[in-house]
Amino acid sequence: MNLDFLQQELWGNSLMVYLRFAVILVLALLLKKYITAIFTRLFFTVFKKFSADYYGQQFKELLLRPIEGLIVTIFFYVAFNQLSTSFDKLILFKRMKPVKEAGQEVASRLVTLMDLVDHLFFLFLIFYFILLLSRIIDFVIMVLLHKATEEHDRGRQQIYPLLKDVLKVVVWGFGFFTVLGVIFHVNVAALIAGLGVGGIAIAFAAKESLENLLASFMVMIDKPFTIGDWIKVNGVEGIIEKVGFRSTRIRSFDKSMVSLPNRKLIDSNLENFSERGMRRVKFSVGAIYGLSQETLENTISAIKNVILKTEGTMGQPIVHLDEFGASSVNILVIYFVSAAPETDFGSVKEKVNFGIYEAMYQHARGFAFPTQLSIDGSDVNEVVPPAATQE
Repeated sequence: MNLDFLQQELWGNSLMVYLRFAVILVLALLLKKYITAIFTRLFFTVFKKFSADYYGQQFKELLLRPIEGLIVTIFFYVAFNQLSTSFDKLILFKRMKPVKEAGQEVASRLVTLMDLVDHLFFLFLIFYFILLLSRIIDFVIMVLLHKATEEHDRGRQQIYPLLKDVLKVVVWGFGFFTVLGVIFHVNVAALIAGLGVGGIAIAFAAKESLENLLASFMVMIDKPFTIGDWIKVNGVEGIIEKVGFRSTRIRSFDKSMVSLPNRKLIDSNLENFSERGMRRVKFSVGAIYGLSQETLENTISAIKNVILKTEGTMGQPIVHLDEFGASSVNILVIYFVSAAPETDFGSVKEKVNFGIYEAMYQHARGFAFPTQLSIDGSDVNEVVPPAATQE
């Protein structure tokens, strides 16, 4: 086969060069998934001892995008390098400076299309590399959190998310300064020194953010609560889900998510109900008038048994005849529910209520409700005599 026609030049490059360029791009698009799968398996063999086999899918999902991005970036750079001869001749703009001797302006630097390709290559390479490190941090913290959850270590469950945020800020900060130094040729050391001088102004501008950041570390040190604790602060009541840089996430009992600034946690009165280990429930049940003492005693005993048999309740319940109301004989009910994270307070309370409902109809003929009776006879009137009324 005669391939001499591939040596013909078009816009400064032979057809063979354009063919290589196209083949590399096609290979990048066709092989990126297979190469990514190979590298993902290689990476996972390193972390396999640290984690378990069932983390393989999560590991693949986390590292898929950064590894695929790195592979495509490298392939594209190799492809565009095939056209470097033409790209070096395409001048995008000239940086000029005056020459004192001649009194004229000459080009001090020519920025070509290939320079732009080089800068974009390093930008994407750094971005996907930092993204890869960030996803590895996500995976490591995910495994550590899972182990802490299995061991019921709420202290580690609280500190690992904050540690992840700190590490990711450091990694992305390193990537940012690397981009400034490598791509934009900024003197990073001088820039950091300048930031030290302007740090006071930045501190004033970010005063609230810094307060919340320091408050998050104070929470970690003082430990007024841990992940999974039931707290009440600033009118917000619920379960602690995460302590972040700026705020703490609290899941209220109506399942809404509340983000509370960390500084409010240390400035406000905070009640940790989990520390007392249980939550009290108190209410009254009204029985109808006319029941015998034996019936009321059987009803009270049945209510006690319902509470004792319900999983999640703690200690001995208090159930006794409390008072005579306007329309009912009131039975006071007091019992305690475990405040452990695995105990669903609403579910336990619902089971107790269903049991009391059945017990009242089985032993006390149901519940009392406000009623009015019509009494035959004349009205009592000791103020105005009947004779005076007739007149």
